[in-house]
Amino acid sequence: MKSKFFLGLALLGLLIAVPACGGGAIKTEGVSGVVTLDGEPLAGASVKFVPLDGVGSESVGTTNEKGEYKLQTLLGAADAGTTPGKYGVCFECFEEVETGNTIMNADDEEVPETEAVNILPKRYALPDTSGFEAEVVKGDNTFNFDLASEE
Repeated sequence: MKSKFFLGLALLGLLIAVPACGGGAIKTEGVSGVVTLDGEPLAGASVKFVPLDGVGSESVGTTNEKGEYKLQTLLGAADAGTTPGKYGVCFECFEEVETGNTIMNADDEEVPETEAVNILPKRYALPDTSGFEAEVVKGDNTFNFDLASEE
């Protein structure tokens, strides 16, 4: 009888505690900006904010044809930004490039073989080497980044 009583109390505690945890979505602040390469808008680039010092939430965005991006975290609403904190910022931009070889496609036609290649210098792929940081604060945040094609 005692064990059923304590089990009931434990279940009641869970029912009270779960709604108080926030329901799954995290509180984010808007983050947007423009990414350029040698002064020109960079389309199709992945922009990633990686928390420094373990505070914050990793988030990503993709640039449009004007180089504009908006961040989104895994648990945040689309284009809602990220949590406040200090971030290292990194970038990748992949394009399909012909390898010089050919392959047979599904229709038994010989076509050029391609592979996805990051067109940006390697240093931009990691937050530790990109040279870019950002501090997200309460409210809207705008961060523009100008990358260089030369190492």
